[in-house]
Amino acid sequence: MFTKSEAQLIAKTLTQRREWLLKNIDNPEHSAAKEQNQKVLELIESSLAKLLQLFKPAQLPVDIISAPAAKSARIPIAQKRAQMRAGEIKVLVADDDNLIASIMQVLLSSYGIQQIDIAEDGLKAISMLYDANPVYDLVLCDWNMPIKNGLDVHNAMRAAERYVDTCFMLVTAVTEAKQIYAAIEEGVDDYVVKPIEEDKIIKKIQRYFPKVGE
Repeated sequence: MFTKSEAQLIAKTLTQRREWLLKNIDNPEHSAAKEQNQKVLELIESSLAKLLQLFKPAQLPVDIISAPAAKSARIPIAQKRAQMRAGEIKVLVADDDNLIASIMQVLLSSYGIQQIDIAEDGLKAISMLYDANPVYDLVLCDWNMPIKNGLDVHNAMRAAERYVDTCFMLVTAVTEAKQIYAAIEEGVDDYVVKPIEEDKIIKKIQRYFPKVGE
């Protein structure tokens, strides 16, 4: 039998994984794994239901109580992103290379994105995420940074419920498929490979915010 603390941790982990699957299950890039992801999603839903049988709802994270409603919660977010104009998008760029951060800022600005904040390392990025009001809609984060790396920033962000719908992209020189896949498994939405190419990064962003560049 799990303790209350163990059940809360398990529920939180399963819920975060479920959120990622719901958000990405229809993504064309993951089409090869769609059937497997659907099976994992069903297993997660079953596990969460069992936790609810063992523990009172008040003892578990509130967002697992209505598991079937989670799918419908994705639709408004997708619709919101589809309608957001570039000037409405709030972006955090995290990179310890000032030149790259500046290039990113100029590039985004040229496509109409004006709400851009820059963090010079991972720890600063986490602090800015927690302090932001309203929250960031898009985070472009370097993977290899001192103190806290990109995955540390991602995991800290996802731990905050208000950031569950924020788009997080790793900006990285890492090209090894195994490492990239591991990052996607962690729940990262997408990645951009350095050196930065304007057309590629804009196409990635337009996948989530289609009005950028209009």
